[in-house]
Amino acid sequence: MNTGLISSRYANSLLQYAVSLGQQEEVYENIKLLSEMFMKMPQLRSAIMNPSISAQDKKKLLVTASGGSVPSSLSKMIDLILTNERIEAMQYIALRFIDIYRDEFNIQRGKLTTAVAIDPETEQRLLTRIKEMVNSEVEMESVVDPGIIGGFVLNMGDFRWDASISGELTRIRDQFLKR
Repeated sequence: MNTGLISSRYANSLLQYAVSLGQQEEVYENIKLLSEMFMKMPQLRSAIMNPSISAQDKKKLLVTASGGSVPSSLSKMIDLILTNERIEAMQYIALRFIDIYRDEFNIQRGKLTTAVAIDPETEQRLLTRIKEMVNSEVEMESVVDPGIIGGFVLNMGDFRWDASISGELTRIRDQFLKR
């Protein structure tokens, strides 16, 4: 079985259907939560793969893992996946949907690491500046790592901007070692 092809077809269909109903943003948020639940709780995958659990109960599990209530387009897609016995591909469908959605709506994902937590106003200003630089929407994950001492490290795709004190100290040390 080619899970990549199957998951791409279901994810594309879900996106097209959700867009036609104007539910794409809500479905995206539900699918992101579902994908996160698959990662945090491996028991979810085991439960939906269990043949002794009914399709109705599997749907309830997926809906609950998606936030408790889902738009009609996602509900119908879950029904279709269960009917076609493709439940083993559900995690891959969710991941593929997220990728396709981000490509379709020009959303880039990034990770901002700071030495201390930054206030929401500063984070919003930085996010606005990053959006201007990359000319797209940005989803930013904020991480606090005291090991960088100060400043920040921004990772977006293949791009890494290290404006941290620990990074600068490493660069200075490397310059001295080269001499």
